[in-house]
Amino acid sequence: MKLSEEIRKNNPFKVPEGYFDTLKERTINSIRERESSHQAGEPEIPASGTRHDETDADSSRRGARIIRMKPFLALAAAILGFAILAAAMVRLVSSGNRVTDYEPGKSLYADLAFEEVDTYMLENELIMTEPVTTEMKEEEISTEAIIDYLLMEDIDLNEIYELL
Repeated sequence: MKLSEEIRKNNPFKVPEGYFDTLKERTINSIRERESSHQAGEPEIPASGTRHDETDADSSRRGARIIRMKPFLALAAAILGFAILAAAMVRLVSSGNRVTDYEPGKSLYADLAFEEVDTYMLENELIMTEPVTTEMKEEEISTEAIIDYLLMEDIDLNEIYELL
């Protein structure tokens, strides 16, 4: 309480003596001067040095619109910034190697190895048209087939005759 009483006693804001006595007369005189200069055809130039024909009420309304729009402009700028960052991140992430259908237990290179084997077998015509059966009867395997197989495996012809 002492501080508020002290401020009341020692008010730092003081009005010059006789200010309010002549205020009404000065206001009326300044309005008449503006009206007379405006009617005489002289352009009204504000203190900023730019010419404008709007009244003080119009300018205050325009300023109020800008002030009301500031939160929306900030929100729009934030959304635009987020969209730009998201697009940049998508491009960075998608430019790298893409892994589709990744399973933790599956090797990433397994499909590549199978594709290479398939390509090699197609190029060298090693793919069999008939399914391979593990149960082959002995009478189906001829000695000529055995000799052909051993020759393809680079076994010497003399060793083949010794085995037969």
